[in-house]
Amino acid sequence: MITRLFLLGIRNRAIVGLLVAIVTALAALGLPRLEVDTSFGNLIPEDDPARMVYQQVMGEFGSDNRSIVYVRDGTLWTPDKLARLDALHDTLEAIDGVLRVDSVFSLRAIRSAADPDADDPVSRIEAFPVLDGVPATIEEAEAARDRAISNPLYVGNFLSEDGDVTALVVSVRETERQRPADELNGDLEAALVPFQADFDALFQVGPPRIQAELTDALGEDFRLLAPLSAAALVIAMMLFLRSGLAALVPLVTSILSIVWTFGLLGWLGVPLNMLSAMIPSLIIVIGSTEDTHLIASYFRGLSQHCEGSENRARAFGVEYLARHAGLPLILTVITTALGFAANLLSDIGLIQQFAIAATIAMVANGIVTVLVVPPMLVALGSRKLPAPFMRELEAREAHETPRNLAGRIVKLFRYSQHRFPIGTLVITAALVGFFLYQASKLYVTNDPLSYFPEERPLIQETQQINDDLAGVRIFFVALEADRDRAFLAPENIRRLSDIQKFMDSQRVFDRSVSLADHLKYVNEAFRGRFASNELPETRALVAQYLLFFHRSELESYVSNDFRRANIVVRHGISDSHTLNQYISELQDALGQLTGPGISAEVVGENLMVNQAAERLMLAQVQALALLLALIFILMSIMFTSLKGGAIALVPAVIPIATMFGIMGLLEIPLNPGTAMVAVIAVGIAVDGTIHLLARYNERCRRTSDFREAVSMSVDEVATPLIVSSFALALGFAVLLLSNFTVVAQFGALAAATMLISIVANLLVTPILMGRIRLVGLYQIMAMRVDRAVLEGSALFRDMTNYQRRKAILISEVIDLEERQLIVEQGTVGRSMFLILEGEAEVIRRDDGQERVLAVLRPGEIFGEIGYIRAIERTADVRTIGAASVLRFDFERMQKDLKFFPNIVAKLNFNISAILGERLADTLEHRQNG
Repeated sequence: MITRLFLLGIRNRAIVGLLVAIVTALAALGLPRLEVDTSFGNLIPEDDPARMVYQQVMGEFGSDNRSIVYVRDGTLWTPDKLARLDALHDTLEAIDGVLRVDSVFSLRAIRSAADPDADDPVSRIEAFPVLDGVPATIEEAEAARDRAISNPLYVGNFLSEDGDVTALVVSVRETERQRPADELNGDLEAALVPFQADFDALFQVGPPRIQAELTDALGEDFRLLAPLSAAALVIAMMLFLRSGLAALVPLVTSILSIVWTFGLLGWLGVPLNMLSAMIPSLIIVIGSTEDTHLIASYFRGLSQHCEGSENRARAFGVEYLARHAGLPLILTVITTALGFAANLLSDIGLIQQFAIAATIAMVANGIVTVLVVPPMLVALGSRKLPAPFMRELEAREAHETPRNLAGRIVKLFRYSQHRFPIGTLVITAALVGFFLYQASKLYVTNDPLSYFPEERPLIQETQQINDDLAGVRIFFVALEADRDRAFLAPENIRRLSDIQKFMDSQRVFDRSVSLADHLKYVNEAFRGRFASNELPETRALVAQYLLFFHRSELESYVSNDFRRANIVVRHGISDSHTLNQYISELQDALGQLTGPGISAEVVGENLMVNQAAERLMLAQVQALALLLALIFILMSIMFTSLKGGAIALVPAVIPIATMFGIMGLLEIPLNPGTAMVAVIAVGIAVDGTIHLLARYNERCRRTSDFREAVSMSVDEVATPLIVSSFALALGFAVLLLSNFTVVAQFGALAAATMLISIVANLLVTPILMGRIRLVGLYQIMAMRVDRAVLEGSALFRDMTNYQRRKAILISEVIDLEERQLIVEQGTVGRSMFLILEGEAEVIRRDDGQERVLAVLRPGEIFGEIGYIRAIERTADVRTIGAASVLRFDFERMQKDLKFFPNIVAKLNFNISAILGERLADTLEHRQNG
């Protein structure tokens, strides 16, 4: 069936060509439908219970979607500069979607009418704007500066301590979240342009800019990474395989797969995100892996067909690759697709979207490869073998290891395999254990700003705001009492202050502001500096002090009914692991600090994004465990052996353990990019193992020397495996040029994992592989034998059809020509034979005369006495016409006894029964004679 599938494009070229063209055209029509989603919402699990609380808090106290416009100037507090700052304030406020702008022009100051240090009590205080319009003189401007920096509510939030830096805080309406971020960011940037020359530094940082830069960086990655990956592929193919065809085939399949994938994503409405930038490169580098194995099998098939026309040689090469590489390709497509699909277990939209896109890409590439590659090889292939394959053919004929890069690597590994097999396994296990220990140090981060490299202006400007003011990241500590007007009571306001003191003791948050800070400020103005940082003692004083504030100044800190209060916290922590630890400490402390009758929640969009990081770790562990289990089951079924399934996991587990260990050693965090390396690497790394096991399975059918079978399998698979691994590593290394650190880290780790997989596949796997015996399920099902012959043969008595087929596969099938000798009289052999097809005659030679003793037909056996005991053969057995026989070798069957005890035991039992029956017949014949 698989062979027919691969030959479909050759036998039905017009139909398949038309089908590919139609699908490609339909997919191309879906490309304009593609959308980009760089919103923070797809970083938060849909079922996160904090979402509802967050929405409620935002509705009460305003959005945390705030952009900070940073202004720095050494002469900021002059009439001219302040006039431009005022104009900037008005310009920003006029932008569609902006809810409000807070700046020094919207701030108010409170001062006493008398000297606060005087002995006489203060009779009255007054509240007034920090800047009531643009000052006319420098003196007025400097006085306004002194008023502003003397207010503890403003320093850090709106002003630096020296007053040379100020911030305009732009709050966006919640409805604007549905608006494309690049539009809002464009409006903000356009508003700043006329004022850039007026100040030493002027820029803005906030969610709209972050999302817009994510979108721009994604576009840059698409334009850069795919062509570079294609160039890397061409270089790798030409360098290692020295074949233009080997470079052209993957390019064609990659282009078609890219169009199919993104076109289907457009039709399905699956948006692109920052991880989607990897998809073209993944298609190119991963798709080229199977193309490499197919081309290698094609050339190997050409080397075995020396007769006939060139067209016939090409067709034979394709038939050869279909038989020998078809099933491994199908299995690889399945395992690789499963590797990507396993990420669907994550509840983070960013990763789910990538998982859908990557899974579609792998399936599309598999379909394209099956339909397109065989016709291309027949149409464009040459009978002349490239130099690497000629050297491999010459080495195989000379029974030597090829003298190329792959051969040198194999020769190096083979020394350890033959001389120190157990030591090699022990050292490998020790290294895996060491790296697993280092992996225990892994931590998770998921902050959007950490996706960018440090040298990007956005990150540098964010750090500038953190240094001169307070961090750009905001979260709320929202409290709710069980009764109205609770936060007019001094004891409850004191609880706000206690929470802020606890956060100060954590020494990680830059600034926090609450209703308590406002009341402390007024209290100091009323009572003098001796009351600095003190709260009013009575409810009446609280009510009186609140009269000095406009409602707009308090709406972010307390509800209209004073039942809910809010603490606004700013910080610059970009590491999710660190932030989550301190937020967890804060949440634990809130239960004690709030007291009875008051509940508290810590909410914020950036907190939900960061907290999703912990779920990211759990999802990846689940995905990895599921994928390994599926691969184990799949390989066990395909090779009808649990040991085969276990060995298939070894080349996947070793690179993954090493990769996680390296991350732990180098303190590389687990993020949406690096978290996917494991499950993706499993699907890719197992590709080489599948080809290795498949070749070993075929070789075992032709020889009872399993060690030799391992060596020959490794020699045949080494070149395409190493070439594809190096091509993969080079292709993944291209991702280091990505604008996103998460993609670059993924590329570096994936490249390292591919190189490590070479060691796992060619050093460790062959040692284990030589200790098992495999039979492919597909071979069992696809075997063409006369069922009546098997059922009528005494050798397979009381065996199921599956057991009979498996017994045939663990034996040796020999195809013979007319009048070819199978057993020679006078020789010693420990083999027994069964006729599958054709006929053979038993001939006794005495004194130069030949006498035909019997004619053997399908289902009959001969040589069973020699199988039991090494004695001379008493007659020749020669084919009458073309025939096919099974050879059961005694030594091989003894080896297979430990691998297939049930099958071999039944065969031995039936052989004993046959010998017993023949002995009984002989005795009866003598008695009657």
